[in-house]
Amino acid sequence: MGCAVAAAVSASFNAPIAGTLFALEVVLRHFVMHAFAPIVIASVTGTVLNRLTFGDVTEFSLPESNALIFYTELPAFILLGLLCGIVAVIMMTSIFWTEDIASALQELTSIKRWIRPALAGGLIGIIAIWFPQVVGVGYDTISAALTGSLLLHDAIIFAVLKVIAVSITLGGRMGGGIFSPSLMLGSLTGLAFGLIAASIFPTISGEQTIHALAGMGAVAAAVLGAPISTTLIVFELTGDWQIGLAVMIAVAFSTITSRRLVGGSFFLSQLERRGIHLAKGS
Repeated sequence: MGCAVAAAVSASFNAPIAGTLFALEVVLRHFVMHAFAPIVIASVTGTVLNRLTFGDVTEFSLPESNALIFYTELPAFILLGLLCGIVAVIMMTSIFWTEDIASALQELTSIKRWIRPALAGGLIGIIAIWFPQVVGVGYDTISAALTGSLLLHDAIIFAVLKVIAVSITLGGRMGGGIFSPSLMLGSLTGLAFGLIAASIFPTISGEQTIHALAGMGAVAAAVLGAPISTTLIVFELTGDWQIGLAVMIAVAFSTITSRRLVGGSFFLSQLERRGIHLAKGS
């Protein structure tokens, strides 16, 4: 399973180092030599297939930013990290809250199991009529956020609706994942933060793209419980070491915030609710 995850992440994001560490950090939850070699081979294979198909290029090319402005703005990424940690907690809590309510209603009304995902699908369909951007994987919306193509109110509305849509999807037992939604939510949060910062401090605020990327990494790291690999994913997506600094700061503070508020990642919290204490070895 670790090899499959490493290959999938590497092939999806053209990020072999991050794919390797993600599998070790999230799936295996330990770093051992006998697992390192096969996971590296799988990760490299996924990256080679990506590059044979799409070429040896980074996923995002960022405009050059003024170094002085960037370093002056670094403390702002602490605030962004704190915000992203709170957003990640809201996302995880909303999913569990929706799942509890849906389970209680299902037991109270004695409806058949297949009706629950059907009702959830109907609600998602209603949202999609007016806001199709929040349905699905959301790569188009992520790209729009990372290129600064969204307005402030669009970023905020899409972020709120994405949390609602993911909560309905998982709470309604429709299936689906949390990886891509956390990336989308993070990019929207970072973009909104950057737009607000630019309006308040126009002379020292840099590119909103940097905030979107840092936010994407910060929310995903808090939700997935993968600060190291998430930081490397964003760095490999851009090939920009300055972005690495910004993401490291945001990821560190988002992870601390989420750990203080919920105690663990989405996956560990999900297992805890089922009585499986993986972090404790039982």
